[in-house]
Amino acid sequence: MHKKRNILNKVPQEAAREVKVYLDSIYYAPDYATAKLLAKEFKDKYNQKYPSAIKSFEEDFRACIQHLRCSVGHRRSITTTNLAERSFLEEKRRSKVIPRFFDEKSGLALCFATLIRASQEWNKLHFTFEDQVRIMELREELGHKAIKEEINCRGKDTSYAQQSFSRKNKT
Repeated sequence: MHKKRNILNKVPQEAAREVKVYLDSIYYAPDYATAKLLAKEFKDKYNQKYPSAIKSFEEDFRACIQHLRCSVGHRRSITTTNLAERSFLEEKRRSKVIPRFFDEKSGLALCFATLIRASQEWNKLHFTFEDQVRIMELREELGHKAIKEEINCRGKDTSYAQQSFSRKNKT
């Protein structure tokens, strides 16, 4: 993660390992609330010793832990850019073989073929019934005006998801 590297660059090398372990425990916490609690402890412990590192840590902290609001099974897909980077590398590899395109259409065809291939990887994510309810809760929590679409969860009755979502919000 680039953010961790930036923070560790502001810490002396002899303390970097200890700080890295602390940062990992925060960024890979089991949930959002735990990450916030660990972050407070981290700031209290290191603020006097490494103020520039703590300032860097605080700058994008909330953005760096947003993935903890999602289900555990999807966090890796949310936090990584490997698929996007792999798409760019694949396009670069293919265009080396073909030094130049005859027209714009052939270049676009290569780009879209690469993106379609990458999207097939993204489509391998599976959303359980509970994941879909959690997504609706997140939308509500974040204030999205999203349409609460019908959930299709392997033939299950989707009205239950809407009911359980509504029940949780009323309490």
